[in-house]
Amino acid sequence: MTKEDFFNQVEELLELEGELETNADTSIEDILEIDSLGHITLISLIKDSFGVEIKAEDFSQFDTLEDIVSKIGEANFA
Repeated sequence: MTKEDFFNQVEELLELEGELETNADTSIEDILEIDSLGHITLISLIKDSFGVEIKAEDFSQFDTLEDIVSKIGEANFA
């Protein structure tokens, strides 16, 4: 999976199409202000796609989607 694929999956799973364009600079606050289901959905996507476990409380450490990419590990992206 490329980073762009990941960003597109985030956008699709959280139903952000037309509301928010997702890319490396997209604010986590903007994405997750939707509801706590957004946290769970994103956590599941990361675990299922990359085998990396992130807890809901970890999101306070992230400012952008690029921060999550760094947590997952650049080597995990094609």
